[in-house]
Amino acid sequence: MDISVIEKFFRVDLLKWIVNFKESVVRDFFSVSGAEELLLIPLIFILGRLFHKKVTPKIESGIKGKLPIVVRDSLFIKTVLEQMWLIFTVLLFKLSVYIMFPKEYRPDLLIIAGSLTAAWVLIKIASSLVMNQFWAKFISATAWTMAALNVFGMLGKTVAFLDTVGFVYNQKNLSILVLFKGIILLIALIQVASFVNKIAQSKIEQSKTLSPSLQVLLSKGSKLGLMTLAIYLGLKGIGVDFTGLTIFSGAVGVGVGFGLQKVISNLVCGVILLLERSIKPGDIIEVGNARGKIKSLNARFISMETFDKKEYLIPNDSLITGQVINWTYGDSSVRLRIPFGIAYSSDVRKAMALSEAAAKTVSGILESPAPACRMTGYGASSVDFELRIWINDPEKGTGRVKSDTMLAIWDSFNANGIEFPFPQQDIFIKNLPEK
Repeated sequence: MDISVIEKFFRVDLLKWIVNFKESVVRDFFSVSGAEELLLIPLIFILGRLFHKKVTPKIESGIKGKLPIVVRDSLFIKTVLEQMWLIFTVLLFKLSVYIMFPKEYRPDLLIIAGSLTAAWVLIKIASSLVMNQFWAKFISATAWTMAALNVFGMLGKTVAFLDTVGFVYNQKNLSILVLFKGIILLIALIQVASFVNKIAQSKIEQSKTLSPSLQVLLSKGSKLGLMTLAIYLGLKGIGVDFTGLTIFSGAVGVGVGFGLQKVISNLVCGVILLLERSIKPGDIIEVGNARGKIKSLNARFISMETFDKKEYLIPNDSLITGQVINWTYGDSSVRLRIPFGIAYSSDVRKAMALSEAAAKTVSGILESPAPACRMTGYGASSVDFELRIWINDPEKGTGRVKSDTMLAIWDSFNANGIEFPFPQQDIFIKNLPEK
């Protein structure tokens, strides 16, 4: 770090700029040419609006059939189309500077207005690319600062000053300017990787030849690979030497491995589940007392939503080491059992036939295999039966089908004289007390 360069920047360059700024304000604002520029600035903005109304619809129709839907509907493209009028305005500022004024005259007001307008456009477009609000504000502040320094002729000297302030790492001079460029590069690479990953995920999800599990595996793999590549290139751009970190990273890796053993176990189990395709998004599974539909497969856990809208986050290793019932693993057809009983005085065979006929009238029950009723035992006050029915849409739930079937049995039995039992007890009194 050269102290003399820093001292020169603050004592010479900065003071000289302040003096020049005072002179330019007096020269530009209190002259005929300055008045012309002030009148021309709003006119240029109006012309930019007119160009926007005429040209932008043609650009939208031109890109409609040429870009993928995920790109065409992205926030970046929408922001660019919305800011087209300012882009036209910036171009008009540039043309007016070169065409309407002689070469020996410098229209500072037009240059300032054009530069600030260009900075505004860049800020809006950059904000649409960066989803993180902190980095979006950081880029916005940086763009405004650079625009202001460029307008007042201090950008080059400021860049040279920042290039002299820094430190030495691994025999390399890392100045503030180098670090700043590296951070911007890293942010840009991560955003590009995220955008490319969205396009890849869209293509993977639209593929009809890939199973849902393989689609999730490819999506997660592409995201991890792209993000790793972006971070690696960004750190290399800053000047980080990875060969010097080999021993340190090995020691850290061992420590992290012991500390994050359970997390790594879940990650490995997640990959195994995706490769085996034993469960996939949309399957109906039952874990313990919870049953529901798999919403998503994640790196560490799965998300299962029950039919009463409760969402369970189940670790992947629990699905590998524990018992899981997958209702839709091989075939979506599921058999349901509905127990019921009748009074001993009722016709048993007639009740069995009526229950099977009643089940056939319920929507959602398959005709093949047909509903079947079986006697299961003699109870204390009833003859016990079990009606077995089949459905092929368990993802919609089983409560409705069971309820409708039991109501159909109730109506059929009441209409045909089949009695439902209820507990009865006979009391025998051996000795009555004398009055």
